[in-house]
Amino acid sequence: MSDATALGAPLAARDITAGAYKWYVAATLCAAHAVSMVDRFVMVLVTEPVRAALLLSDTQLGLLQGTGFAILYCAFAIPLGWAADLTNRRNLIAAGITLWSGATIAAAFANSFEMLFAARLVVGFGEACLIPAGMSLLVAYFPRESLGRGVAVFGLGVNIGLGLAFIGGGALLALLYANGGLTVPGLGALTPWQGIFFIAGASAAPVLLMLLWLREPARADDGARGLGESFANLRDGAAHLWRNIDAYGPFFIVGACTSTMGYAVTSWSSSVLVRLHDQAPADAGMIVGLVSVVGGPIGTLTGGWVLDALSARRVVGAPLVLMAAGALLCFTAVIGFSTAPSLTLACASLLLYSFATTGVLPGLYVGMQMLTPDRFRGVAASLNMMLYTFMGLGVGPTAIGLLSDRMGGDGAALGTALVIVAAALAVVIVGTAFATRKAFHAKVL
Repeated sequence: MSDATALGAPLAARDITAGAYKWYVAATLCAAHAVSMVDRFVMVLVTEPVRAALLLSDTQLGLLQGTGFAILYCAFAIPLGWAADLTNRRNLIAAGITLWSGATIAAAFANSFEMLFAARLVVGFGEACLIPAGMSLLVAYFPRESLGRGVAVFGLGVNIGLGLAFIGGGALLALLYANGGLTVPGLGALTPWQGIFFIAGASAAPVLLMLLWLREPARADDGARGLGESFANLRDGAAHLWRNIDAYGPFFIVGACTSTMGYAVTSWSSSVLVRLHDQAPADAGMIVGLVSVVGGPIGTLTGGWVLDALSARRVVGAPLVLMAAGALLCFTAVIGFSTAPSLTLACASLLLYSFATTGVLPGLYVGMQMLTPDRFRGVAASLNMMLYTFMGLGVGPTAIGLLSDRMGGDGAALGTALVIVAAALAVVIVGTAFATRKAFHAKVL
């Protein structure tokens, strides 16, 4: 085997877009994405046993679920995106997985709020590298005509991870309770909630093995880069973004609004099922998990297929058109979910919502990359990811809660709050998309 094709060696640009290997790359990144979602949301699954074991307040639990993860995730989005533009992306992802999975395992041994909060900080830091490095790899491996489908496969990891976290994790938690916990050789006996953290972190091991067969592609503009040139690259990337803000701006706005809607509905959907349809919390969580597993992958794959079809027909601003259509469908689904007279209709509406909200992701990710030269793609993806996470975790759930409290705090108030927020966000998304799609089209590389 030559050096050019050795395991992990960079591949020339002309060698990598043909054949089936690129789908292995997409599948590996999908698996990494799924594991990241499991480690991100495992805290939600064990909230109550952790509260009882560590005597935590609801405020502390909120910090562990959202803020603790988001702080370093957002703070290091740009630096790690820069690293994705300058270093071996495969190795960067492997380092991130090792870090965040190790921190999740460490959370199993936390005996205080401070220790658990520190572990959640490190999980966020490790996961911040995945989107910029993964998207940069996909753009390198996939030709324009199939990029939407490649990104869609990557996006499947979100829903697979949510399903594993809520459905698989719930079943595993019940099993651990039935067996009195988990015994790990050399580490001793773990309580059920500790066992969940340990298993969630250890589940990353197969993905690290898959990464061994993922080869780093050569960059189209590769060359020796010293520290001075690295800073120059970051400066040039910022200048490129600013010069083309009329095209990039819509994606930052639409991404932030999409994330806000997504986290808002996901965070409160179980409560709607409990308050309006008399479901037990465990049953409501199972419904939300099943809906994510079924509707999410179908939506993501459909969105990728539609985006490729729109691009093939040379539709002006195809990614923006896809996102606008998805926002309208999301709003329709939220109305149905919040006002459904029966559990069946509520579940059907939630399924439609899951389909629609994941269907816009290929447009969001691909559109950004279509505007960006290879050496800046990690930074561009990181900036979008930072806004996406900050708005989603910081604004969405809180906005719904504040509105619901103002209107009485019962089930009807919660449903009304969801509709109001979804309507406002849909107006911004659709208006922004159609007002700027020509500017986007003019800047496509």
